[in-house]
This record gives sequence, C-alpha cells and structure tokens, in this order.
Amino acid sequence: MVNMANLKFIKPDMTKQWLLSNGFCYNRLFSDGETESYTYRFPVYKHEEFTILECELRVILESQYVYVDVYDYNTINKYAPFYFYEYGQYGLLLRNIWQVIEKEIQRLGISKVRGGQM
Repeated sequence: MVNMANLKFIKPDMTKQWLLSNGFCYNRLFSDGETESYTYRFPVYKHEEFTILECELRVILESQYVYVDVYDYNTINKYAPFYFYEYGQYGLLLRNIWQVIEKEIQRLGISKVRGGQM
C-alpha cells in the first residue's frame, strides 16, 4: 500500500469567494499578516452516529495547493495510522478513509498533483 498521506493536491483559480461558498472557514491559527489560511473539515469515519475521525483540507489563499490531514475527532491530534500506515494493520480502514476523502475532493474540483511535486 502506498502512503496516501504523501499525495499532493491542487485547486487552480481558487478565490476567497470559492472557498467560502464551498464551506471553508478562515483559520486564524494558520493565518498571519501576510497570508490567509482557510480550512474545511468533514467526517471520514463514524461509529454508529458518532464521528470518530475527520479530515481537514487546508489552503493558503495565495496558493493553489490543498493540504490534507486526518484528526481524531474533537482533538488537535493527528490520526497517526494515516501517516504511518506501515506500523499496523490499518489497510482496510485507510482505504475506506481515502474513499471518503477522494469523493469530497472530487466534489470540490480538487486534483492530485502529477508526480507529487509542490
């Protein structure tokens, strides 16, 4: 299995209006006087009706790159198996998570960067 967390994504012609109309919110933690950062979170794994894991798409307005992270819900902790898949038996779970992420990325018109270079 390939480490999907290393994939790079891009959204050409991204504007503040596009971000806001597609559910992204201004993120003051990642922003400063020179850059504006926006994030969008959505559930990627649920147990019954409870969200367990969520994905965060993060963009810097002046850039066209989209960064993907997966977090334990309601924490600031990244979900370690998403980044270090080789240290456990998480293949099926990670494939399911990536199916949800890819579906949302496709809905938003975001593309994979060819060759993985940024």
